[in-house]
Amino acid sequence: MAAEGRRTGILHALAAATAYGTLPSMVRAASSLGVPAVESAVLRTLVAATLLGAVVAVSGAGFRVPRAARAAFAGQALATLAISVSYLMAVEYIPVGLAVIIFFTFPVLITLAAPLVEGHRPATASLVAAGLAFAGLALAIGPRFDGLDPRGLLLAAIAALGAVVQFFTGRMLARHMQPSQFGALVHLLILPVLLVLALSLHGGSLALMGGQGWGLVLAGALSLLYGLGYMMHMRALSAAPASVVAPFFNLEPVVGLSIAALALGERLALLQYVGGGLVLAALLVAASGPAQAEAR
Repeated sequence: MAAEGRRTGILHALAAATAYGTLPSMVRAASSLGVPAVESAVLRTLVAATLLGAVVAVSGAGFRVPRAARAAFAGQALATLAISVSYLMAVEYIPVGLAVIIFFTFPVLITLAAPLVEGHRPATASLVAAGLAFAGLALAIGPRFDGLDPRGLLLAAIAALGAVVQFFTGRMLARHMQPSQFGALVHLLILPVLLVLALSLHGGSLALMGGQGWGLVLAGALSLLYGLGYMMHMRALSAAPASVVAPFFNLEPVVGLSIAALALGERLALLQYVGGGLVLAALLVAASGPAQAEAR
């Protein structure tokens, strides 16, 4: 892998992580102002499909999915749907900070899965990172589930697994299509599913249709940030393998936790902070693995 591609991938990954990191707190705030999380997902999906589709239309690239890319496209769509529903709904049941900690086991999972998917030997750093991550997660959740809604824990875990699939399939798709091409189609495909889910959860109507004020402003802002983040995310994967760029998404939980503390006033228990610190340490260890492998 060329050094320039690695640098480009890392820069795009950091930009995506910054954009994504703002979303959980904005979703929670919008929900408190009358826009449910699933409806924020509907709006952000519509905005992403529109923005990315406009990029494709201007470039004249077209929307055809090559036969060789169809399996990866299906995986990307399912993974994006899982994240859109699960991660944003998780913050309605558990604190944003805890949802972020659980979700951000995905870079370590990607590092562990990379030898099978990308065809290289597992690194010692990967095993160390996995141990730290699971220890941190155990501390973050705690030995008891008092005060923690299991629905939120499950949703955050599903989102983490979806992120693993999204990274690997995004890299596969980037070999055949531009990120704006498959991104527009993916979001257009999952939009009806999210819309039906939102309608079924809220009695056949949408709060967005009659909403007003800061709730709609926040929903619109997070939709634009998500569209930007997704584009940067997929551009990172088109420049470098998933195992290289994924660890640099450790910036996202830092952003997410900081905003939750500053804007929402959330405070986790001491052990949860320690657990979160171990998870972040695991991501840093995982990030050192690819660089060491390249150096050798």
